[in-house]
Amino acid sequence: MVKVMNNTQMFREIAEIPAVVERQINELLPVYLEIGKMLVTRSGPIITCARGTSDQAAQYFKFLVESGTGRPVTSMPPSIASVYHSKLKLEDGVCLSISQSGGSPDLLALQNAAQEGGAIAVSVLNTIPSPMSVNSDYSLPLVAGKENAVAATKSFVASLVAVAAIYAGMKNDTSLIEALKILPDSLDKSLGMNWDAATDAFKNSQSLFVLGRGAGYAIAGEASLKLKETCQIHAESYSAAEVQHGPMVLARKKLAVLAFFPSGRGHESVLKSVEIFSRNGASVFTVGSDLGTASNLSSAPSPHFLLNEICQITSFYKFVEKLSCHMGLNPDKPPLLNKITETI
Repeated sequence: MVKVMNNTQMFREIAEIPAVVERQINELLPVYLEIGKMLVTRSGPIITCARGTSDQAAQYFKFLVESGTGRPVTSMPPSIASVYHSKLKLEDGVCLSISQSGGSPDLLALQNAAQEGGAIAVSVLNTIPSPMSVNSDYSLPLVAGKENAVAATKSFVASLVAVAAIYAGMKNDTSLIEALKILPDSLDKSLGMNWDAATDAFKNSQSLFVLGRGAGYAIAGEASLKLKETCQIHAESYSAAEVQHGPMVLARKKLAVLAFFPSGRGHESVLKSVEIFSRNGASVFTVGSDLGTASNLSSAPSPHFLLNEICQITSFYKFVEKLSCHMGLNPDKPPLLNKITETI
């Protein structure tokens, strides 16, 4: 029998998520909203600057802004500045950087290049002061506290909350603002969800697909990253639409699928992909669906449909930490990885 660790650093940091978000909303919501209002006054391009888990938060921001305002948001590869030294044309634009440490040289290079090209630099950081905060025009803290486990959890959720609040300020969306104020209670409920039904299928799969659509695409990317980091499972994330353009040919009995269902639009496309995978022998588990089957993993009610994915990823974190321990691994210290990654 595998001895399951029940006191990992990752477990403790996941348990802090509701309190982190409550502190964040109480202390910083007006600041985030003001930054959102300021972004509306900028007429130029919006780019995001991030890597890894933080880049998934940037994808969430991209979806919110593009779907809610029609304004394009581009995830800019940091190497454009750090390796290729390109001159950027971002007059009256915005560079939104998201980072835990705020110290990676490639992110700093892109931020500097964006400013030289005419953009203002807004950074969302868990470490202040840091090189990125010093060089930002506006530096926004996450107040997630020190995160010691290599796999980021509470800082990612705090990043999602920060960009959701910035977007709420851009739209002056009072319903979203009020929902953010009560989100901590939903996150507390999210930690009570039991996803043990997926343990054996995930543990025994040779490959795993994680599907999402809209805002769910961002957390699908984060979930696949965490499955690699903490469980050493080959997991790939796809849009529920994109997966039908080729990858679906891999549907078979040794493939497991985790599908995050969005609220409202996008639901049908995820359902279509799920049905095809199920018919062709994959072990499929859904989150937030109304299928009513044993493979539907419970999701806590969200106070707003745009915050649905924040609740879902919080439940996933609890599950993936437990799965890692069940597999005899240490989620706090994955091999070959460091807490702070500095790239160029």
